Formats: sequence, structure tokens, C-alpha cells
Amino acid sequence: MKAAVMTMMAALAVATAAAQEPARQTTNPLFPVRTLKPVRTAIAEVVVQTGSIESPAVVDLSPKVSGRLVATSLEDGANVVEGTVVKAGQVIARLDNRDYAARVASAEAGLAAAQATLEDARKEFARTEALLKENTATEQEADRAQAVLKRAEAGIGEAEAALALAKLDLAETEIKAPMDARVAAKHLHPGAMLSPASVVYRLVAMDELRIFFDVPTTRFAKLKPGVTDVAVVVDAYPGEELHLPVFSVHPAANERTRTVRVELRLPNADGKYLPGMYVRGELALDRREGALAIPHECLVPMIGKTIVYEVVDGRAIAREVTLGVRQDALQEILGGLGEGAEVVAAGTHRLADGVTVKVEIDN
Repeated sequence: MKAAVMTMMAALAVATAAAQEPARQTTNPLFPVRTLKPVRTAIAEVVVQTGSIESPAVVDLSPKVSGRLVATSLEDGANVVEGTVVKAGQVIARLDNRDYAARVASAEAGLAAAQATLEDARKEFARTEALLKENTATEQEADRAQAVLKRAEAGIGEAEAALALAKLDLAETEIKAPMDARVAAKHLHPGAMLSPASVVYRLVAMDELRIFFDVPTTRFAKLKPGVTDVAVVVDAYPGEELHLPVFSVHPAANERTRTVRVELRLPNADGKYLPGMYVRGELALDRREGALAIPHECLVPMIGKTIVYEVVDGRAIAREVTLGVRQDALQEILGGLGEGAEVVAAGTHRLADGVTVKVEIDN
């Protein structure tokens, strides 16, 4: 009997111990976590915007005089068509100039006649002055001679102006490119009668294009011309990324959209890009070099603050941190965490301040 009681007591003790073991494990569990250390890196707030490419100058080219269009070619005879590259001052079309050349000849003859009239008037005025001194001419005759001289002098001015205008009209029968550009459209062909309202070509400046993005005014203070970098991808070339600085920030905000226009300059001497193409830009604002950063997944948002868990002597210690700039998955840490800290990156949802953890290492 005594032996049986002893056996039962032993069995009870074993059961009690077995029942108490899970309770101890529940009271002080060991949580598996993965950790990492903060890194020093360049980081910036990135704003993603879509925009478009535009030409700095689009010109509809018309003649300044009327006439029949006789040529739409370069001086070497090459026909001007859509896509033709033209240079500032280059002749790219011609009007029939015979009428204007005749007007120049007529104006030259008019000037010659005016010069002859002036010479006669000068001689007559000199003769009248001499006779007046000899008392053989009257004051009235001298006054008339002087008036004739003044009219002759005025006639020279009119004749010179008429000649200059005729020469200018003759020169305008050659239509010249006002800038380095490409021909975007050719509207008229030889044989057409033109007036100053007739558009022969549309020219588009292409050597350097402009890119525009509309950025929220909340980011205005962080936009720095010549400093802010923009990673640009043109839709037509999805595999290529260009890095361009902000050229300028327009001084007026859009009152309807509350945005400010940002301008970039795109070199395009080879004509690779076209006005009207869409682009995507990532503006790197408030760039920091050598910032202390951790993955955003390490952060644990709390009411009124953000914490991370740092592993110290096998325990998870909650650290309140001050946040800086976020770029994609990286978050800048301004305060609350040391550079060599071991930060929990996976398993934070099960932790509390002070719990025991086991750091798992990926194989």
C-alpha cells in the first residue's frame, strides 16, 4: 500500500512538472528574428511626375511680300521637305523676283533724276546768290532759288528711301530660315501664289529641347536649379535613363492645380527626340550624402511616434527614432539609433520591449 502511494505521488509530481513547463515557456518565450545594421548611403526624397518634350521655338514661315513661288529648295538645289535640317539665314524658298528687280531699277533711276535735279538747284541757288550781291537779282528771286534747293534735297531723301524699300522687297523674295531648325511641315509648292498670310513651312528648333514637369507647390522649396537631379525616361526609349539637372523653376504657380512648372533642357543635336514625346521623371529632392538609413520594413508605427527594435544582449529593446527622407524602401534615420546597432528587420509584429529573441541567420 505504501509502495502504491509513493508511486502515485511520483506520478503526480511528474504530471505537475509537465503542466508547469509550458507555463514557464509562455511567460518567457524566445522569439526568432532576423536583423541588419544601418548603412550609410546617398538618399533623397523622390517625386515621380509625367511630362512632355517641347521645342523652344516653333515658327510658321511666311513671305513678307506677295508673288509666285518658284522654288522650294536649298542653294545647292536639294529639295526642302519634312525633316530637312536648315540653318539660320539659309535660303529655303524663292519667289519670282522680276517685278521687284524692275522696281529696284526704277527706284535707282528716280534717285539719279533726283540727284540731277539737286545739282541744278544748287547751281541756280549759287548763281542767284551771286546776282544778289551785284544787285542784279531781287531778294524774292533768291528766296525762290533757296526753296527749290530745299525741295531738291528733300527729293533725294525720298528717292533714297524708295530705293532702299525696293531693294528690301527684292531681298524678301528669298525666304530664309530664321533659326537652326528642322522642317516639320511643308504646306506650299512651286507655282502657288503667295501673300504675307501664306505659310510655306513650319519650322521646329530641335538642337536643344525642353522638358516640363508640373510639381506640387509643397515641394517648391526643395527644387534647386542646377542642383536637383531628375532621372528621365522617354516613352520611346524605355530602356534608357537620362540624368538631367533642373534648368529653371517657373516663378508663378498654377492657381487651379497648385503646381509649379519645372523645366529641363535636353540636348538633341542628333534629332533622337521629338517634340510631343511623353517622359517620366523622378525628381531627387533634398538629397543627402552619407545618410544613415534602414529598410522601411524595420519601422514600427506607434501612436505619436515611430520605433525600431534593437537587439541588445539577446533582448529586443524599443528605440524611438526620428525620421528623415524616405526613398523607395529606404528610410533615413536622423536620431535615436546608432550606426552599429543590430536592428530587427523581420519578426517585429510579435515583439514587445524587453522580450528575449533569437537571431536567425540566413544560410
